[in-house]
Amino acid sequence: MSGQHSLSRRGLLGRRALRRFLYSQLAMRSAAMIALGREAPLVRFTVEADPPSVYLVFRIRPEDRERLAADLDLPPGLALAPIRCLAGDAPEYLLTLNVYRVSGITNGLRAEWSIYVSDESGIPRYLVVDARSSTRSIDPVDILTRASRVEHSRSDDRVAMTIGPDGALFTASLTVPPDAPRALVAPEWTTANDVIYWGNGVCDRTFYDAGLADADQIELAPTQVQAHDETRWASYVEPVPVRVLLYRQGIEFVVSPWANLENLTR
Repeated sequence: MSGQHSLSRRGLLGRRALRRFLYSQLAMRSAAMIALGREAPLVRFTVEADPPSVYLVFRIRPEDRERLAADLDLPPGLALAPIRCLAGDAPEYLLTLNVYRVSGITNGLRAEWSIYVSDESGIPRYLVVDARSSTRSIDPVDILTRASRVEHSRSDDRVAMTIGPDGALFTASLTVPPDAPRALVAPEWTTANDVIYWGNGVCDRTFYDAGLADADQIELAPTQVQAHDETRWASYVEPVPVRVLLYRQGIEFVVSPWANLENLTR
């Protein structure tokens, strides 16, 4: 058994060089395997803490569920699915708007409207039905998504957002009380993030740690939100959100983009 000794300067420099060389070779091998379709890419995706990530959770009106599914023309194998948001909730058909700042695979402010669907696993998954970004971004539906109007900011106890062009705006402002209760989300609300589908059936696979699994998030009362919705999604949902969640810390993800693309057939 070797003794424990402090490193000499020469030993430290040598190990630094060896680490850089070894892991650069592994990265080069990984790049080649990804290019050949033999390995899945893994990229960093960070939801920043400021301004805080906000979820506005709306109930889809029962009489409009079938119309929504038909209008979206859901990919084969996917169907609208009920999901619980908080641990004490009953499963419901929901549409969420998540507004946040991201860095990593893409950068800037983003707004995503999502529904929840079941796939062959029977587990509720995300399906992004509308994505906006303050900067150019890439997604499997539009390939290159042009920058659009996404504003999201916090000032003291107020969070405000404005999304979309005139005539189809979504605006909201939230009051964040200092004593807002911590949100105890249902397990399936978290694991829905494991697989995130897009409108053409392509999905992203995500990996996360306790930053999401045991996220520091609070619940706001719907009365603490003033919202105005001119988007197409307003015709499917009740006007007042049933849940409002706000993350108080950033969240680190590793994402395998377009993870099922090699397996899709036409």
